[in-house]
Amino acid sequence: MRNEEIKAELEALRAEVLALAETRKQTPEPTKLEGATEEVAHPDKADTSGVHEAFAPRVKELVELLETELRETPVVSGLVIFSVGLLVGRFLR
Repeated sequence: MRNEEIKAELEALRAEVLALAETRKQTPEPTKLEGATEEVAHPDKADTSGVHEAFAPRVKELVELLETELRETPVVSGLVIFSVGLLVGRFLR
């Protein structure tokens, strides 16, 4: 990308962030209805502790599997695979 294109994209992203921030400020907070015993669930205040406990063993197992694969893969092959991934990611942009 040329320098001017990057600057234009940054300005567009800044404008979008400002617009989203304004929209969020104008959005009213959920209120408790009269006579209601439970609060209205808010996405920012969701209880995710159970989700983390359920996925922790799977994530740990995945990390251990990746570590094993990296140890068994020769360095040059790993670098080639990584480079190809970077190129494919760059071309998909």
